[in-house]
Amino acid sequence: MCDTSHLNNTPPAKSRLAYCTLSHRWGQGQPLKLTRDLYESFQQDIPFEDLPKTFADTAQITLNLGISYLWIDSLCICQDDRDDWLAESMKMGDIYANGICNIAALEPGGCYFDGLTPAAKALYFTTRGKHYLTIKSNKPSPVGEWLRKTPLGKRGWVFQEIVLSPRTLFYGVDGISWSCIEEVADEVCSMRHVAYSEGATAYKSAFADCRTRGIGTSRKMDTGESYRIWPELVSEYTDTVLTYDSDKWLAISGLAGRYMRVSDRRIVAGLDEDRLLEELVWWSKRPAGRVMNGAPTWSWLSCKSSIGMYAAKQDEMLATMITLPDKQLAAITWHTVPSSSLSTQSNRYPIRISGHVRPFCYTAQEGPFNESFDAKFQTYSIEAEDKRIWLDVPLEDGTTVWGIPHSWMLAFDPRLTMILIVPSDYDQDFWERVGVCTVLVYNVGKWDDPRDRESFLLAFGPVKELTII
Repeated sequence: MCDTSHLNNTPPAKSRLAYCTLSHRWGQGQPLKLTRDLYESFQQDIPFEDLPKTFADTAQITLNLGISYLWIDSLCICQDDRDDWLAESMKMGDIYANGICNIAALEPGGCYFDGLTPAAKALYFTTRGKHYLTIKSNKPSPVGEWLRKTPLGKRGWVFQEIVLSPRTLFYGVDGISWSCIEEVADEVCSMRHVAYSEGATAYKSAFADCRTRGIGTSRKMDTGESYRIWPELVSEYTDTVLTYDSDKWLAISGLAGRYMRVSDRRIVAGLDEDRLLEELVWWSKRPAGRVMNGAPTWSWLSCKSSIGMYAAKQDEMLATMITLPDKQLAAITWHTVPSSSLSTQSNRYPIRISGHVRPFCYTAQEGPFNESFDAKFQTYSIEAEDKRIWLDVPLEDGTTVWGIPHSWMLAFDPRLTMILIVPSDYDQDFWERVGVCTVLVYNVGKWDDPRDRESFLLAFGPVKELTII
């Protein structure tokens, strides 16, 4: 086993041991795992013949790379000790970022398959200067969208493991691939810049200064890069699958910690604190309901569905933030919360925004994922074919929802984005987010003229201050 308790954000070059990590999918059966009863036994010896094939293959690869230590989650985290599991889960970012190399088993059946022989002896790379990789096989290895399509790539926990590991060797039925902070490679195509990769591998270089081991240079993200990367990371991550919805924050918390370190920004309830108002218009890809983790409804962490996220520009904002959430949100794990305490938990994390408000009667017209509502007032019209609603939770026909104009985007026609809210069942003074809506608004005059825009907003509805939990 590999004891990582000494890490504590220690720069990789100064850590006390070199070790590899494993990214794998547990599959239907439970792998060999550490329990409290086996703790002392595992510290002494784990018979090689007792290891599942994936573990045994990974151990052999690690030894062939000249490394004596290997970190595997099910063997290094006590699986029947909740406190140990939570503590170690919060250190996942450091564990993977400080390893020499991550070995990713793309399939649940191991690293080696028919037609692919143990080629680890043909692998060579150095941690000083350039990386060198030589792989020989008669099978092509998939590069591009390959990771998303594999069983491993669909696993939520693996996303941050791939992003944060300085180097990853991918083993699958089609061969071996490589990814590091500078290059990606496979058995068909030689080295190419990491910018040409997709998914999790494309973000490695953004976090390079967190894990320099004699390579790369320390740097900080600039403002534009940080605004772009966090929404992209969240959107990619939520397309993966978690066995337990309650792990939604834990499985990306290590990555969030690294992001905050390299960007000098703070994430609260999954949103960038400095851009919280702008990021409130994340959208749910289907109305799947709430995660019972106590996260506020304005956070994507409360949503079971995969989500999309972008941050509106400052000069496009129509609503204003009156009160930010409590700073303690940055330290919350958002794990399972008893349903009896959800109302109390949510009420502790309100935000208060000011904006024009108008009620609408919701009716489903375009299928279960993108519904529409009709609205006409004064000379302004919102046509049915030009609006889309993304719901966080299912709504019954006839439900009254309130729309708050959040931001506008001037392209060929003025597009208005609204946050949709309903009164909270817990307290009549509070509101809950239930979705977002984008519409094209006609007959508004010059939308980029503040006077015309203000005339539209006044016709839309009165200005109110609302507390969303």
